[in-house]
Amino acid sequence: MDSPDLVRYLAEFDLKLSDVAPPQVAMFVAARNAAGYVRGLEVPMGTRRRDQEGASLAERPTEQTLDLTAYDGEISDSPLPADEMDVSLIHSVEDLAHIFPVQWLLEDIHRDLFWAKLAQGELLMPLWQRPADQPRDSTESTARREVVREEAESFTLRQHAYVLLDTSSTMQDHDRRGTIARGLALEFLRAGHQQRAQLHLRPFTAEAGPRLSGVSREEFRAIVQAVIDLPNVGQTRIQTALEQAVRDIREGGPCLGASILLITDGISRLGKCPLADETLHTFILGDLFEDRSEAGTIATLKQWSDTFHRIWLARFAEILAPTWADCQAAAAVLQKAVEAGAADGPGPELARLERLLENVTFLVREFRHSLDKHSPVPPELPEIEKRLKNLEVMFRVLGAQASEGRLNTKANSPPGPRPANAVADAQPPAEGHLPSWRFWRSGSLAHRGADAWRWLWLLWKHLAGIIIAVFGKLRRAWRRLRAGRPLARRRQR
Repeated sequence: MDSPDLVRYLAEFDLKLSDVAPPQVAMFVAARNAAGYVRGLEVPMGTRRRDQEGASLAERPTEQTLDLTAYDGEISDSPLPADEMDVSLIHSVEDLAHIFPVQWLLEDIHRDLFWAKLAQGELLMPLWQRPADQPRDSTESTARREVVREEAESFTLRQHAYVLLDTSSTMQDHDRRGTIARGLALEFLRAGHQQRAQLHLRPFTAEAGPRLSGVSREEFRAIVQAVIDLPNVGQTRIQTALEQAVRDIREGGPCLGASILLITDGISRLGKCPLADETLHTFILGDLFEDRSEAGTIATLKQWSDTFHRIWLARFAEILAPTWADCQAAAAVLQKAVEAGAADGPGPELARLERLLENVTFLVREFRHSLDKHSPVPPELPEIEKRLKNLEVMFRVLGAQASEGRLNTKANSPPGPRPANAVADAQPPAEGHLPSWRFWRSGSLAHRGADAWRWLWLLWKHLAGIIIAVFGKLRRAWRRLRAGRPLARRRQR
């Protein structure tokens, strides 16, 4: 199964590329690439206590009396002996009382065969018939089912996905282990939500943090937002977190029968195992120092866990690397957003476009860094990088103009009448919005932004003068050294 590109993967969390920052983009890249690690982990069926007792409707069997009427010239079926008899197979369990008595001997001799024939409807029964000379009424009791009201049970079955996420200071992103941890949690929660499981997230440091739970789409988005926003601070106590998770899962808790997904770097001390019948899946991230305490923690967690996974530092680059499809999809989103700003009228907000540009630039840069010297470079990559740099310059100019209020003032419009189409093409956008391409090419924008471009031109001339002067001094110094003459010293006043 092919992995989706990052834009489509974010859509599964109800997120757009402009809704997240570059560090969070890396978390979702890691989540998508780490899907193979969490695929197949058990999301068991557990029980959940109802918050309120209630009632529901259920079907119950009942005896109902039917009025039967027989008429002249008809043959009426009867369970009682009459003038004529046919042999028929039973139709339901209710006909068991009318089978031939000799068949009951089969139950005593070969009970399994008797029940097999009963299940397949192969038992025989007499079907008595009697002619009806005249209309007459009779009554017969028959089994029916009716809907009745019953009290709801206190517990209901539901799947549960429980995550213990280490957010201590040792999970800082100095080696990207914090990003990998968030990615594993995001993918496990996404898979659980697709199975309509009850989601549970409990971050922990020295103490167990508040538990976030939910099953609805809104609650899922809130849990995802918490995963990508939580800071990494404090110490690590895995023992305390596991004990709290066990209290949540056992009989008095709200998520009975759930398995635990523990994501940590293992830098902690452990005591007595708090698990009994609970299932534990453990992920250890990073390369730990090989001292006794940490080695003992890893060995102990391995004994406690039903499944145990190590993701070494050497695998981080592979998990964090975006694909070329990610870069293409992100660049297409950016291009579409810029083209939307090129339409007449107010365009998208400049801040949102800047965030989108920042994320696309981040993806392209990370993709290029992931390539080794033997990896082929896509021919479109330099062109995309060039476009990103041009957009960065353009957004910087527009941001400077918007901050000074020049894009939203009519006083700076050039004098003289303009054609009607020129008015539509050169309509100034609202402050903080990207002007249209027609507006960018119109004389209105050229007049209003002339001072900005002039400032950029003067800055370039100034920098070029400095570079030329420094180069000239270095050239003269080199000539003096080659001629064997000492460098000129400053005159002391």
